[in-house]
Amino acid sequence: MKQQACAGISRVLIVIVIVGMMTIGATAQTEKILYSFTGGGDGGSPVSSTVFDSKGNLYGTTSSGGANFGGTVFELSPGSNGTWSEKVIHSFAFNGIDGFDPLGSVVFDSKGNLYGTTAAGGPLGAGTVFQLVQGSGGTWTENILYSFSSLIDGGEPTGPVVLDSAGNVFGSTYYGGTYGFGTVFEVVRGSNGTWTEKVLHSFTGGNDGSSPYYSPVILDGAGNIYGIAQNGGLHDYGVVFGVDSRHMERDSFVRVHWRFHGKQSYRRLGT
Repeated sequence: MKQQACAGISRVLIVIVIVGMMTIGATAQTEKILYSFTGGGDGGSPVSSTVFDSKGNLYGTTSSGGANFGGTVFELSPGSNGTWSEKVIHSFAFNGIDGFDPLGSVVFDSKGNLYGTTAAGGPLGAGTVFQLVQGSGGTWTENILYSFSSLIDGGEPTGPVVLDSAGNVFGSTYYGGTYGFGTVFEVVRGSNGTWTEKVLHSFTGGNDGSSPYYSPVILDGAGNIYGIAQNGGLHDYGVVFGVDSRHMERDSFVRVHWRFHGKQSYRRLGT
C-alpha cells in the first residue's frame, strides 16, 4: 500500500515538474534593446529607472554625456514599426547655475511636468532639485527649484523624488544636515511660484542610519515618508526608516535591523 502511495506521489511530482517546465518555457521573454547610448550628445551611463507618460513614451536620465557633458533627461518614443527614437529634452551643464550628474529617475506631476535631482552643481554647488516644464512644439524649460549648499540643508541628492497631492517634493541627500550624514527633505511649493526647502530629518550616523545613497523615498496615504539609508543603524549595515507626518519637526522613525542569524526588530509609526 505504501509502495502504491509512493508511486502515486512520484507520478504527481513528475507531472508538476513537467507542467512547471512547460510554464517556464511558455513565459520566457526575449530582450529587445530599445536604445543604445553612445556617450555623446545623446547621453551616457543611465543608472536609474524610467517612467512612462500617458502616450507610452519613456523618460529617464543619464549621468553623463549630452550637449554640455553634464548628463541628460531623455525621452524615448515608440514608432509604428516597432523601433524607438531618442530625444534629449535637457542637457545639464557645468555653468554654475544648472545642476549636473543626475543619478535618480524623474517623476511626473498631474500637469505633465517632470521633477528630479542632480547630485552636483547648481548655484551653491551641492546638487539641485529641478523641474522640466513642457511647452509648445515639444520644447522643455528647466527651473531650478532648490540648490543645495552641503551645509544644514543637505548635499548630493542621488535618488529620485516623490510628490504629494499638493505638489510638494520629497527626497534625501547623501551628506550634509545638522550632523553631516545626510537628510530627508521637502521642497515646498509657494503660492507665488517660489519653492522653499525644509529638512525633515538630519541623520546622526548612529542608530537612525546615515548616508542615503541612490535612495528613493515613498509616501503612504497618511503622508508618512519611508526610505533606506545604506549605513548606520544598530548593526551598522543600514536601516529602513520612516518619518511620521504627525511629528515632522521632531523626527519619528521606523527602524528595521536585520541580523544574519535571522532576528529582526522593528517599531511601527505611531507606537
